Amino acid sequence: MKIAVCTKVNHIEIQQQPIPSIDDTKVLVRVSVCGICGSDLAAWRGSGHKKYPYTPGHEFCGTIEDMGAKVTGLTPGQQIVVDPNLGCGECRFCKIGKPNICDQLKTRPIKSNGGFAEYVALDFRMAHLLPDGISHELATFIEPLSCAVHAANRARAASGDRVAIFGAGLMGFLTAIALKKSGADLIVIEPAPKRRELPGSLLNVATYSPSDLTESALADEIDIAIDCSGNARAVAQAVKLVRKAGRIILAGLVLDPRAADISLIDITTKELELAGVWLNPDTFDQALNLVLEYQDILSQLNTAAFTLDDIAAAFKKAADPDTVKVFVKP
Repeated sequence: MKIAVCTKVNHIEIQQQPIPSIDDTKVLVRVSVCGICGSDLAAWRGSGHKKYPYTPGHEFCGTIEDMGAKVTGLTPGQQIVVDPNLGCGECRFCKIGKPNICDQLKTRPIKSNGGFAEYVALDFRMAHLLPDGISHELATFIEPLSCAVHAANRARAASGDRVAIFGAGLMGFLTAIALKKSGADLIVIEPAPKRRELPGSLLNVATYSPSDLTESALADEIDIAIDCSGNARAVAQAVKLVRKAGRIILAGLVLDPRAADISLIDITTKELELAGVWLNPDTFDQALNLVLEYQDILSQLNTAAFTLDDIAAAFKKAADPDTVKVFVKP
């Protein structure tokens, strides 16, 4: 089969490898579409803590081609979307309902390779039936939206709360979708003018540039801040802007926390809650239903599609901040 492999920094190439084999509990999926995620870009750029050679791709769907003897609830030919995050079910974190931070999540061999390939073999519990009415392209939004739902759940926003989402990239946009029914007053903070247009025009959410906001102008108005940017300066601004006893949710990966002076004393003296968000514990089905509900809006996002043979061009396109989503179709 064809498979895309990151072999060094900023380089991804097509190789030929054997179609992966399956055991009694796995399904073989022929991949139809795989979305490029920010973590895939990090692996490509060499900042994602992955060892080369490495095949990225976890936002994918496809068709079941074959299955093991102990697989239940699925049949060959069915269209499925993949939740790539599966805990061991045995460690202390899985037992308290946090499989997203499972001790074995990163090392357990539940997937043969990433989704930028013609085939993937995976544990059948990772396969979710794709409902009629959701295209394979839209299905690739389900996994990142499930992470956004987890962020929204951690925020515990209530009607009347003012929630500031930092970053209007895909994760910020999806987090706004996940919070729409909370009754909270949402605002999105984003420095790039073009990105600010999306939540404003498609979700009717007020948007601001970081330079528009000052601590005095918004004193006691922001109850909850959710950082989806992964930018330490945004987190620093959130600490300053959130009211006393407010909450800050870190949904973006801040790879360089030294990039800004985050006021730890404000966290202490304002008694702020600080919560991290990692992956999607038991939120995949919620996200699937949200994609069904918001598919008309998601279909209006600026996307681009490439074949697997054009994987290098696809990654370069995904690195363009004006492109919301890039699909690869093996």
